[in-house]
Amino acid sequence: MGRYARALSAVVTVILRSLFLYGFSKLRRGSISLSIVHVVLAIISGLGSVELLVLYTIPIATLYTALRMYILLIYTLAVSSIPGLWMALTQLLLDVAKGVVDPYRYLAIYARATLISLNIMFTLHTLNPTEISKLFDRAKRFSGVYAQLFMRIASFLVKEGIEIVHTHSLKRESLWKTLAILILRGDEIAKGFSEGLIPKYRRYRSTAIYDIKTVLLQLTIIIYDAILILITTTFIQ
Repeated sequence: MGRYARALSAVVTVILRSLFLYGFSKLRRGSISLSIVHVVLAIISGLGSVELLVLYTIPIATLYTALRMYILLIYTLAVSSIPGLWMALTQLLLDVAKGVVDPYRYLAIYARATLISLNIMFTLHTLNPTEISKLFDRAKRFSGVYAQLFMRIASFLVKEGIEIVHTHSLKRESLWKTLAILILRGDEIAKGFSEGLIPKYRRYRSTAIYDIKTVLLQLTIIIYDAILILITTTFIQ
């Protein structure tokens, strides 16, 4: 692999680990509905104020810490910084062309984009496959198996994908060869899981699994959001 290929593989590795590092962790045993409520409130209320967005993001960082998922938080911050840096640098180049430079503006753009991305990543981390599977089953019978199948395949593919990328990097293989191996391996894993599920397909019954501690922490965040909205609304009035 060349220098750019190694850099690309490093970025891809960070992104994949930020999404699937802990598998079916305690964070994924909460309710995705509660997470969506929080993120919507954070984005709507925080778009006009970076300070408010920071206040809405604090409980998310606290939740990662409470569940001892420090490494996931670091990877998430790294991935969330990518759109922030891109937007800030783009605005900087445009302003340089105009002859007007405002460092505070670029810092605000970076912070806003990074914090919004962090909140969106939080929603992905709290995606409970058993809850999604239950919702799929209600929409169409036996369709809940697809959500479980996707998460299983994704976790296996990420683990093997990182090993393949690392091995090919040491062997200095081309990027295209690495991508071809990843695609072929992903197809093999998907076929293996599909064949194993065929006999059980009609007997599959989805069951939502929740962790009481995680759900209580999510409810605490919603209460925090409500208090924050009440305070800011009262202050504005």
